Amino acid sequence: MTASNRNVNLNLLKVFDAVMRERNITRAAARLCVSQPAISNALSSLRALYGDELFIRMPKGVAPTAKAMEIAGPIRDSLKLVDDTLENNFEFQPEALHRQFTVALTDYGELHFLPYLISELNVSAPGVEVICLPEPGATLRPELRSGTVDLVWDWVKIDDPQYHVELIFEDRSYCVARDDHPEVNTGLSLDDFLKLEHIALRPTRTHIPMVDRELEKQGLQRRVVAEVSHLLAMPGIVANTNLVACLPERLAKFYSRQMNLAICPNPVFSHPVPVYQMWHKHLDDDAGHTWFRDLLRQLARNV
Repeated sequence: MTASNRNVNLNLLKVFDAVMRERNITRAAARLCVSQPAISNALSSLRALYGDELFIRMPKGVAPTAKAMEIAGPIRDSLKLVDDTLENNFEFQPEALHRQFTVALTDYGELHFLPYLISELNVSAPGVEVICLPEPGATLRPELRSGTVDLVWDWVKIDDPQYHVELIFEDRSYCVARDDHPEVNTGLSLDDFLKLEHIALRPTRTHIPMVDRELEKQGLQRRVVAEVSHLLAMPGIVANTNLVACLPERLAKFYSRQMNLAICPNPVFSHPVPVYQMWHKHLDDDAGHTWFRDLLRQLARNV
């Protein structure tokens, strides 16, 4: 008997689509409001139906097989056609959402925006959990594609049509130094900037700070004498040395007030530095993800 002649429960296809989107049995069960054993039983039926394993267990979830990748699009399209034929009075309610979002917001995003995000979630969506990753967002393309990462912020765009890239906010770059630093107090020319000794942020060995990318375009190089993996370490170091650090304007002004630091605009940039929000297109029709990225967009605009 061919698959086309069998009685296929529509719920099996919904389970397949949920597991495909979440890449995690627990999250798929939460998404469909069913138990994990129910998801496992449905997957067993799907494996028998298609004669394929469909999903392979991984340390943090499951990964689709080649067959699963092949049928994912047609199944999703079929489910959408069915939904379109039904009167849909469903209204998304964030307060009823129970879900974990994995994001990479950069050090800056975690320090400045994450407190506002958690505060908002505590009120409007207490069932939502957020996990932040330390890696630069643009390096997480495979994780975004597999669904193990939901969304990233980065200064570097993902150049791939399978990913959405939107400008989430812009911020000017500032130089930060100890309060009595003779150069920074009077402002900096580009020549002055290049003569000073700098501390740079390098969360990974392959990460190149935006200021160094810009200088490289001009055939220039600053004098980096120290590197740290966390942005939070930089203000305390510059407060007690002659080193200069480059920080986004919001953080520069915050630490200027908190630690009595001298700040001035970064002469390398004559324009604000853009930060992009990015996600894989397979999440386009995900109501929870749409709500979450809209919330981040609103926070970036208002705080």
